[in-house]
Amino acid sequence: MFDFTDAPVMVRSDLERAFDAEWRHLAGPGGSMSGEQRVGIAVAARSGGADNALAKFARHLYDDPASVGESDVRAAADTVGDPKTVETIGLVSRLSAVDGFHTVLGMAKPPLPQPGPGSATGEIQTGLKRRSGHVPMPPGSIPFSLDLVPAEGWALMEIHGPLYMTPEEMGDPQFNRSPGLHRPQMELVAARTSLINECFY
Repeated sequence: MFDFTDAPVMVRSDLERAFDAEWRHLAGPGGSMSGEQRVGIAVAARSGGADNALAKFARHLYDDPASVGESDVRAAADTVGDPKTVETIGLVSRLSAVDGFHTVLGMAKPPLPQPGPGSATGEIQTGLKRRSGHVPMPPGSIPFSLDLVPAEGWALMEIHGPLYMTPEEMGDPQFNRSPGLHRPQMELVAARTSLINECFY
């Protein structure tokens, strides 16, 4: 599906596989939305034009993540519920990563996948409480903002490793991706990006 043969630099095969997996996940049903609804969120994030609360939230999150605050998250959740809001956060964050990757390479954004069949799976975690990330999260010192919709958390980890590091690699202060960056270089890029985007997810 993804082909970086014409990219100005060599792109690792694990990134191609991760992007392929992400597009399959995007097209399929999620915990609270069908594949058609999920692809519709991706369309709205990229192009805007939709007038419903969730589409507006997706566009805002995609265009200007640094300005997204509690009132924006709560406005979406109060209208469509926490599960769809969390699922949208997961979808848009990964879409932004894939699109941003292409943009920095000077390549066009990849066409979105065709929606797959099936309705929402209904796989929603229970017993979570709203915390500093503005959505229901589990307890702990480092809660995970996507845990309400478990499939979104798994999808994030699937793309997180190739784009950054896996949890196991993060435990190694001497980690060196070859070809790629050394651990200090990765952390510098990640910290700078988080600072600029005022990350809270």
